[in-house]
Amino acid sequence: FASTYMYRGLKFGLGLNYRTGKPYTQPLEGPAGINTSVFPFTIDYQSPNSSRLPDYLRADVSALYEFDLSPTVRATAGASVLNIFNRRNVLNTYYRLNRQNEIETVESISLGLTPNISFRVAF
Repeated sequence: FASTYMYRGLKFGLGLNYRTGKPYTQPLEGPAGINTSVFPFTIDYQSPNSSRLPDYLRADVSALYEFDLSPTVRATAGASVLNIFNRRNVLNTYYRLNRQNEIETVESISLGLTPNISFRVAF
């Protein structure tokens, strides 16, 4: 979902990005999750894609202002904020064995609240 609104050279934007959680596969619970019959040890997993990451939700806002620097030069100044609610969105999860042969969860997380500014000159 996205929407824009213009007023006298000022352009406001709002975007909303939502999707259900991506499927992923968790290791088996407890000691059954580590296969010690092979070397190096490996992780034994549950049924493929039997779990889901949390839903993804990100809202962004932006504002742009266009103006003339001279009769032949135009400029645009802008500001935006990504993930305005600073939501912790998990993009991916995987597992690995650490040095103590324990299962370690690794999560890829999206950026939190991210402000941006811009200035563009066209001639």
